[in-house]
Amino acid sequence: PRSTLFPYTTSSDLSRPHRRQKPKMPTLRISITACNIKKLDVKFYNIERPRCWVNVKMGEQTYTTKVGIGLDPEWEETTEFTVEDPATQKVEGTFYVKCEKNGNEQQLGDMQTFALNKLLKGKQTFKGLVVPGGKADMMFTALDFGDDEPEEDDDAFMDFL
Repeated sequence: PRSTLFPYTTSSDLSRPHRRQKPKMPTLRISITACNIKKLDVKFYNIERPRCWVNVKMGEQTYTTKVGIGLDPEWEETTEFTVEDPATQKVEGTFYVKCEKNGNEQQLGDMQTFALNKLLKGKQTFKGLVVPGGKADMMFTALDFGDDEPEEDDDAFMDFL
């Protein structure tokens, strides 16, 4: 049924006010899969029953894995961050370990940063969060930003052959 006030609209049109669509921001998918820190000197770090987790952060966005048991936990967890500027933004990764027995909790290794400007659109890229005794494995995927193809290496220096 047509309204007499607005002859070209229906009542269902009036119930949904027009909202300007915000442009979709680029999205980064991060999969934190597993870690192996079996070479960690547990006596030096005073850790008897280790519990490990990873925190990733970009700007105000943050994600923390579940706490894994032992020196080689598997997480297989995925999160997505909204990216404002892939050319300049970086993801920060930090690894933590806690001793279940004595409650000693500490950051293991340094916080590391990972640039987004070399990611390929839609392709998973391995990133390793290196810590004393091993590393945590992560996969970064630029869902809707980044180059479609890897940059070509400039082989011009070979032209003289």
